[in-house]
Amino acid sequence: MASFHSNEELFQAVTELAARFEAAGRAPAAAGLREGMACLNGLTDGWAMFLEAIEVVWSSDFAQLDADDQRALRRIRDGVRRALRRR
Repeated sequence: MASFHSNEELFQAVTELAARFEAAGRAPAAAGLREGMACLNGLTDGWAMFLEAIEVVWSSDFAQLDADDQRALRRIRDGVRRALRRR
């Protein structure tokens, strides 16, 4: 799976996935992603809180997502994990 080339690309993917969740009636999942991204503060703890929010969405919604959204969420989770390891 290709990684993100920049944080901006990652953030755009999160924004797009949250919008798809919202349109599909998955408001809590959309809110979880947005709230997680709002935790970013430029420090490692912000990235860790973002990953925690993604993990909550993963555990509560992943099985019900279509294949495209599963791939998108997996890619985002992997991208945030990579960003956290770089810190």
